[in-house]
Amino acid sequence: MNKTAELYINNYFKRFASRKPIIDQPINSTCGLIIVIPCYNEPDLIGTLNSLTSCYPPSFPIEVIIVVNQSEITDLEVRVQNLRTIEAFKKWNGSIKHQNLDFHLIEALDMPKKHAGVGLARKTGMDEALRRFDAIGIDGTIGCLDADCRVSKNYLTEIEEKFGKSNAGLGEVHFEHQFKLERNEKLRKGIINYELFLYYYVEGLKQAGFPFAIQTIGSCMLVKASTYAKHGGMNKRKAGEDFYFLHKIIPHEAFIEINDATVYPSCRTSDRVPFGTGKAQQDWLDEGSDDYLTYDPRVFKELRVLIDAVDQFFEYRLEAIIEQLPKIPRTFVQTYGYEGKINLIKSNCKNLEQFRKQFFIWFDGFLCMKFVHFVRDNYFENIPIQLAVQRLMKTEGDCQSMLEDIRVKVRS
Repeated sequence: MNKTAELYINNYFKRFASRKPIIDQPINSTCGLIIVIPCYNEPDLIGTLNSLTSCYPPSFPIEVIIVVNQSEITDLEVRVQNLRTIEAFKKWNGSIKHQNLDFHLIEALDMPKKHAGVGLARKTGMDEALRRFDAIGIDGTIGCLDADCRVSKNYLTEIEEKFGKSNAGLGEVHFEHQFKLERNEKLRKGIINYELFLYYYVEGLKQAGFPFAIQTIGSCMLVKASTYAKHGGMNKRKAGEDFYFLHKIIPHEAFIEINDATVYPSCRTSDRVPFGTGKAQQDWLDEGSDDYLTYDPRVFKELRVLIDAVDQFFEYRLEAIIEQLPKIPRTFVQTYGYEGKINLIKSNCKNLEQFRKQFFIWFDGFLCMKFVHFVRDNYFENIPIQLAVQRLMKTEGDCQSMLEDIRVKVRS
């Protein structure tokens, strides 16, 4: 580990976390990857762990840290399931020995109700991964997975080759929901629509010119230990922790997508968090509609108009440029009073390149989404996903065929 990485990690433990380890067992001195898995009310953790043990082995030792978590006020049913999971893990872990793959379980069974959730669970595991890398002086990779996922056999080796050997501080593994295994036709259609929406939204941001248009799937994230420390680690959000974590870091670090390996998230319904696959599936069932609605492509064209004006915000008098904007982006800026913020950024930048960087640190993925929702709510209502994808991506076909085509393009 170089001196800069050491400095980031030392500062992190001074500011954000204790250096005292949770896991007693020593880490292998050449460990290069630690995978963190939050686990809450999960009946099939062992399936995920078996998926990892079935992977091709990389050249260095790997650890997996499972964080079984619950709030101090969690109901009895969840507590019972978590205890079953812990016992199942102990039995499973005691019965297997896999070369270069060690498993540890953290029992976080009394989290404060104010913060308990997936963000704090991820943070608990990722902080411990940082401690363990710090103990051996290696700036290794911290990977994130969920307790209901499966992975392709080359998952570990691709992370080693594509991310571990790169100069990237942040990365993501390709994902695919295994909709063909879903027997419930309604759920199968729902997961096709949802995954199609995820690709559609990111493509919309790309066409709008947003420089950090990436997927934000928690079970696919990768981060270097020093990068994690440098940017203040994981947040404690109960949902959307992955979105905010990735968008906090990506303006500052090299980013890489690993498209030759795959994470397979679960297709099931869930009420554990207000975002994500499980919630989308439950909403789809509850609504009972035949059409999955999403943003009109015109929303992204309006966003493009705003982003195209960024250079002019710096080069000319801001108020004049805003007045010249078309109605929708102008109204957005004026409604939220963003003129002052843009002028403040402008006053602190010496040149256009610096202004662009600072502008998009502020106008991040969250503000893009805020713009999209503003335009949807006030100008262009949602339309069926099939029609939206056809218009934005200039393609034809039903939702399943379009999704399969997109997957092929992403992997190529």
